[in-house]
Amino acid sequence: MSTLEIRNISKTYKKGAVKALDNFNVVLTPGVYGLLGPNGAGKSTLMNIITDNLNADSGDVLYDGENIKKLGKNYRSVLGYMPQQ
Repeated sequence: MSTLEIRNISKTYKKGAVKALDNFNVVLTPGVYGLLGPNGAGKSTLMNIITDNLNADSGDVLYDGENIKKLGKNYRSVLGYMPQQ
């Protein structure tokens, strides 16, 4: 069973003045998930970090226990993402 683990992810903008994500943690197993929250809650930032389109300030994203940065194209071959636009 595949897992996606988001471990201690933090991301700030405007030189640290705005926290988009603050030590966020979750383990996702196969299924359907939704991210709900008001504008500015960090949903898009989280998705961009998960898809490796944006670097987190700290923390790791692990796919089956391996860091996605090390997996490279092997990770992207199993990833599907469709943004709103």
